[in-house]
Amino acid sequence: MSVVAAAPASLGFHAPGLITGTIIFAVLGVVFTFVAPILFAKETPKITKGESIRLSILLVWLTTICMWMFWAFVYMHQMVPLMSPIRKNPLLE
Repeated sequence: MSVVAAAPASLGFHAPGLITGTIIFAVLGVVFTFVAPILFAKETPKITKGESIRLSILLVWLTTICMWMFWAFVYMHQMVPLMSPIRKNPLLE
């Protein structure tokens, strides 16, 4: 008689690691919102410094959201894997 262990229920969006990672990405986004214009905003003949600042803020948040989405998808995929590991060595069973 074999006993099949039930898979633990996934917490989904309420997983502690997902919430912690989301907070970290939000904090990094806020910090770089203030750092990026100082480092990268330049005035050129075709773009004013104000436009450059707005563009750098937009790029910071676009990058932050894309990186968070990539990280969150990988993190959530590890919660419920599609395949379980297959053991090749019978001595380990």
